[in-house]
Amino acid sequence: MEEQKLKTRIDPITGEIITELEESPEVIAEKQLFKKNPARAQALRDLMFDSLQAHIDGMNVPAEKRDEMMFILIANSVMDLIFDAPTTDIAMESSYCFDEMLGMALANKKFEVDIIAEAKKAVESVKREDFPSDEAYLEGLQAFEERWWDMGQPALGMRSPNDAIYEMLGKYKLNEE
Repeated sequence: MEEQKLKTRIDPITGEIITELEESPEVIAEKQLFKKNPARAQALRDLMFDSLQAHIDGMNVPAEKRDEMMFILIANSVMDLIFDAPTTDIAMESSYCFDEMLGMALANKKFEVDIIAEAKKAVESVKREDFPSDEAYLEGLQAFEERWWDMGQPALGMRSPNDAIYEMLGKYKLNEE
């Protein structure tokens, strides 16, 4: 178990000395990456909604397509913000990771499967007792998992997970350089 650390600070208003548990890096990351998203969504609404709505109004978009157009414009604007914020190398890596996750989500939807859950089940089928040592077991486990992504899977119409993801990316031209 990770040792909990205490953090001491002085309240700038009251001068009170406050001692509290320091949060783990995982908790800090969870808060920064996910817990702030509802507030970010509100901020993005305030930043872009009116201008995007005015843009759509000026485009003469049919009423039945307005929601779809708004979604596409918002998603595009958010991705522009996300990929413009970091350095180019981090943005490039993030975009590749995003595309892979998007491809997997699209494959999951198309085949009504959870590829990660299927991978987990497959890896759990590898038994420790089939290996002479813990080290050999870990190596075998890693090798099996790497091979699994290129093996045809019944849940994917005998496509490999990598092929199913690549196929979905190709539909949107996201696997092109």
